[in-house]
Amino acid sequence: MGIINRNATLSLLAMLFLTACSAEDKPAEQSTSTSTASKDPVAEVAIGALPDFTKYTDVKAKKRDFFNFLLPRIRKANDAELERRDFLLGLNYSDLSKKDKERLNVMAERYREKDYDSYTQLINNLLVKVDAVPASLVLAQGANESAWGTSRFARQGLNFFGIWCFTKGCGMTPKARNDGASHEVQKFESAQAAVNKYVITLNSHPAYEKLRAVRAKQRTADEALLGAELAVGLEKYSERGDEYIEEIQSMISFNKLEAFNRKAADSEPAK
Repeated sequence: MGIINRNATLSLLAMLFLTACSAEDKPAEQSTSTSTASKDPVAEVAIGALPDFTKYTDVKAKKRDFFNFLLPRIRKANDAELERRDFLLGLNYSDLSKKDKERLNVMAERYREKDYDSYTQLINNLLVKVDAVPASLVLAQGANESAWGTSRFARQGLNFFGIWCFTKGCGMTPKARNDGASHEVQKFESAQAAVNKYVITLNSHPAYEKLRAVRAKQRTADEALLGAELAVGLEKYSERGDEYIEEIQSMISFNKLEAFNRKAADSEPAK
């Protein structure tokens, strides 16, 4: 199982992979961030070492601490996306400065945006991609892909989303890797880096265009961004397709994860 069907060509890979669970290694965490998740329906905790989720016997406590661990990092990643979005929304499209154009060019590369004939069109295209990912969706996928933080990839590489890399030595070799495959499961220096990579992947990779289209419709209708609705765009996240989508939606519903979402600033595309 994985974000993209293993039989698909490498050009279609979304660089994510459903992790195989293991309980053989010690946890690690390098992040020194001090941001907190204020006013959230979980207790505030300092960002620190990854808890050893393999030792938990109380399921409720395990879920609570897992959400506490990831949520501040999700907030930070989304805040960065929304800062970039605010930049786009604040532009004077008829009088872009050289500095504005330079930043737009950098963003075009970051978000894999090539199909545009003007900066106005680029801004419109970027506004579909540069946006928050609902915390409910991130938490559900993080829990699913990492088996609630107990997988070998989460504990050894702080990789909660099964993100792939393709340079030898960039990560860990999955035990179930197909013969002839060369990908590894990426290791991160911090959980924040893993969340950042996950968010930018959903916001930029062609495989998740449907997810972004659903989010854009929510924006146009001035609706809250809901993870359960965006999940319909994850058909390429796992070779299980619709079954995987239903599983993520069920996790969001059962754990009431939409309560963790924040409504980002309203937005309209460039005219």
